Formats: sequence, C-alpha cells, structure tokens
Amino acid sequence: MKKTNHGLSGAVLVAAFLAGIPLVASAYTPYNHERSVKQGARQCSIDHATSIGDVYLHNMIEGVIEPDKLSPSHLQMVHQRFEPDSYGTRRDVATTRIAAQSYHGSPNPTRAVYTDTEDDRRYKSKTIPVPATELMPNRLDLDVYSYDTNQDVRNKMLLNASQFLCVSFAHKYDAQGARKFGNMLHMIGDTYSASHVQRSEPEGSADNCGTEKIEWHFSMDLISWKLHSVADKNHRDWRFRCLVKHASDLMKMWVDGREAVRKETDKVARLERANEHVGHSIRLLCNSIFREDPDVLRRPAGGAAAGYSIASGTDNWKFFRTLFTKKPEDKPIQPVGLTGPEEASAFRKRVNDKLTALGRPEHFWYPSRDMGDLCEALGQHEQLPAILQCTPQEIDWAMSGSSEVETMWIPARTQP
Repeated sequence: MKKTNHGLSGAVLVAAFLAGIPLVASAYTPYNHERSVKQGARQCSIDHATSIGDVYLHNMIEGVIEPDKLSPSHLQMVHQRFEPDSYGTRRDVATTRIAAQSYHGSPNPTRAVYTDTEDDRRYKSKTIPVPATELMPNRLDLDVYSYDTNQDVRNKMLLNASQFLCVSFAHKYDAQGARKFGNMLHMIGDTYSASHVQRSEPEGSADNCGTEKIEWHFSMDLISWKLHSVADKNHRDWRFRCLVKHASDLMKMWVDGREAVRKETDKVARLERANEHVGHSIRLLCNSIFREDPDVLRRPAGGAAAGYSIASGTDNWKFFRTLFTKKPEDKPIQPVGLTGPEEASAFRKRVNDKLTALGRPEHFWYPSRDMGDLCEALGQHEQLPAILQCTPQEIDWAMSGSSEVETMWIPARTQP
C-alpha cells in the first residue's frame, strides 16, 4: 500500500481546520437523527394514540444527537476527506471513536494488513479465513481481517440497548431518562444509514417494515467519508420510513415501561419490572429491527460495499490523478477472514489501555465470540439472557440520578 505524504496531508489538515466549522460539520450528520425522532413521535401519536410530551421529546432529541456532537476526533474525519492517495488505503480511527463505533451500528476497525514479520506470520497462522467460494469476485485486493463477526456486533448493540433502556426506564429525572432513550435511537438510526449497514429491502413492499434484514456491518476505517455523510442525510427512501416506524413502536414501549417502572417503590420489584419491559423492546429489536440470517451472523464484520468504500473512486485528488489515467474501478472491500480470538482480545485490551492513558474510563467492552447469539437465546426462553438483564447497580444509579449514567458511556457490566 502507498504511504501518505504526512507533510502534505498535515498541511491540508491544518488548512481545513482553519477554514472553519463547516468542513467538520459536513463530516457528521446529527440532523437526520433529530428528524427521525420528531417524525417517530408524530407517528407514535397516530399509531398508538400515545403523545410524547415536550420535555421527553426535547431530551430524546438531545440524546439522539449526543453521539455525533463535535469533538477533537472529528478533525480526523476532515483529514480523511482531504487525504491524498487514499484510494484503497485503510484509515486510522481515533481511540475514542473506536470505543464508540458500536453506538453507530458499526464494528471495530479491521486489523492492519499482516506483514511478513515473524510476529505477523504467527498471528496470521491463527486466523479463520473466509472460504474462497464466499469471497466476492470483484472485491478490492486488500487482505484485511476482522476482529468481530456480524453476530459479535449485533450482540454488542443488544447489550448497549439493554443498558440504555434500563437506565432510561428507571431514571430519577424525566430529562435524563428520555436522553438515554435517545442515545439508543441514535444507534438504531445509524443501522438504517447505507454507509453504516447494508440491508435487504422489506419483503413484498417498501412499507412492510420489520421484514428488512441486516446483511453487512461496515467499518469506518474503510468508508469513504464523502459518501458516508450523503448516506447519513438520506431521508427519502424505505430505510428512513422504516426507521420512523420502528421509532414510533419503541417510543410507545418506552412510555409504558417508564411509567410501570417508576410506579414501583420496592427495589426488587422495580428491577423485575425494568427487566420485563427491557425484554419487550429487545424482542422487537431481535424480531424486526436487527434481523440477520445465520449465514450473515457468522461472517466477518467490517469492510464496505462498493459505492461506499475507499475503493469507490472518491479520492479528493482523483481529478488530477486520472487526467491521463483510467479512473479506478468502484469495488467492495470484503474482509478475507477473522483474526484469532486471542488477537481480538488483545486488541480490546489495547483500546482500554489507551483510553486509560487518555484519562477516560474503561467503558469499552465487547462480547466474547463464545457468547453465542443473544437473539437465539432470547427466543428459546421467556426470560432475558443474564447478560441482557438490568443490574441492581444500574437501577440504583438511575434512581439516584448518579453522574455515572449522565452520558452515553454507561459503565460496563461484568460478563458471564
């Protein structure tokens, strides 16, 4: 792979920053999330005769845009939008963005391409390759490996959803309860952006929402950021219509759940009621919103489809590079396998070590590959799987208005 001219790209980054906020703003898109909440609330009133009060609605909007608020890591997106020689080149992802990727429906970045060093040869010998018959014939020849399967990503999103719901149902303050629910809606909303997740269309008709399926979770190290923002802003197709429908149903469940949980005065009963209503929402996620076929679940997550990948010919410098040469072909980037489980664990430890060094809590956590499919486990039992159940600590934090759950970074649960 070509190496970026760091002097030139650094100068471009500084120039982009000095040009002002609009360049950064074009790299992230909170407004579509706000739109989906407003339309979801209107739909909830029509479909369920349930009105979302102004305090709730305002803070749901605050919560749904929170994961996209401007931060220093957004400068990296500006750099990616102006980086020369970026065609087919993996992008760096800042540590805090890695920790937040599951809140956007996306997996961890893929592993750096294996080299011919002794360590890399040893690591590569432990990888789990995708059968050659399952590799796309037109894929870009970039042999990236994933830390996660699509099942790992779905399990992680279910864990996130469970924590957001537990806190939002029980929170002492209406504003913070609604804000946590909005955090969850952001995660769901990004799974309906074509630059985060590839989905099949609803079966039968575009309005048959709940029959669409996830086919591939894309990783942000291999996404073209110009195309990413365009897809995030799309609100004129079946994806956005289905998102609004699902938001409406979830809002009805949330209003009922919060009312039921807040009525309980006994701590044990409150926890039991919270788990009951979390279960209702998680079933909707499994059965309608996060549907994935078994063969999709076992595949490596990450990469990107043609039209959204860094092999899509959208390099900022392509005009100059293709004046006298043929335009590069638009190709998907498909991971060729999974890293060994030990290497995946080591990656997650490195992320937490870096977060600690940055003075941030170790809130980055991922399910083990041995966890199994949480949706399948839910389908086999009436009770939520243990890892998806609210903890007494989370309910206590919520009921006391603790600072531990003021942001979307809710402390990790102990994994079984």
